[in-house]
Amino acid sequence: MLHIAGNISYKIAGGTVVGFALYGAERGPLAYFSSLRSYEEFLTEFGTPDSVERNEAYGDLLGLHNYYWGSKKQAYWDSWDERLSSVNLGGYDGNHGPRQTP
Repeated sequence: MLHIAGNISYKIAGGTVVGFALYGAERGPLAYFSSLRSYEEFLTEFGTPDSVERNEAYGDLLGLHNYYWGSKKQAYWDSWDERLSSVNLGGYDGNHGPRQTP
């Protein structure tokens, strides 16, 4: 991973950029989505994901990982702060479809 200023990271494998991530709160690359105030509004903007994984701790819902396989995208909805907190595009785990078991 190569992290640069402005809340952007690049995933590098074998000397090639295979993905990038946008993250942050009210400022930065996700500022465009700062008007989204509920998960329902998020779904209206992003569409229905192919898969959703709940992120929980001690019975509390922390957030939702939303996977969009066709666009190789993952969008994380932070349930505590009610906001989109990251978007990963490209070669990240889960972005290519269901996980295969050997």
